[in-house]
Amino acid sequence: MRHIADFIEQLERGDDPFNIWVYSSKGHYSQFGNQGNKQHKPNLYKALDQHLQIVVKMNNDANDDAYLLLPEVHAVVPVAFREGQVHSLTRPTAAQASVA
Repeated sequence: MRHIADFIEQLERGDDPFNIWVYSSKGHYSQFGNQGNKQHKPNLYKALDQHLQIVVKMNNDANDDAYLLLPEVHAVVPVAFREGQVHSLTRPTAAQASVA
């Protein structure tokens, strides 16, 4: 588990594309806002202000990781995320440690 501010700072320094998902209902997440590269960071801050559970899904060939952001407790947790659902919490791997 990481502090959310450290995670966001790392995202801002990097150029890796990512998608933002927010909790909708019954264990499902929906994509949030426009997913164009230039709009990620403003949308991330908007999602953090408006939602209690946000998933950031990395979108590149080398990194397919996902992270559950919990703004109320300032935490980021690596998760297994598929088809709009968090399936389980995961442990950070070496690749995740470099992004997260």
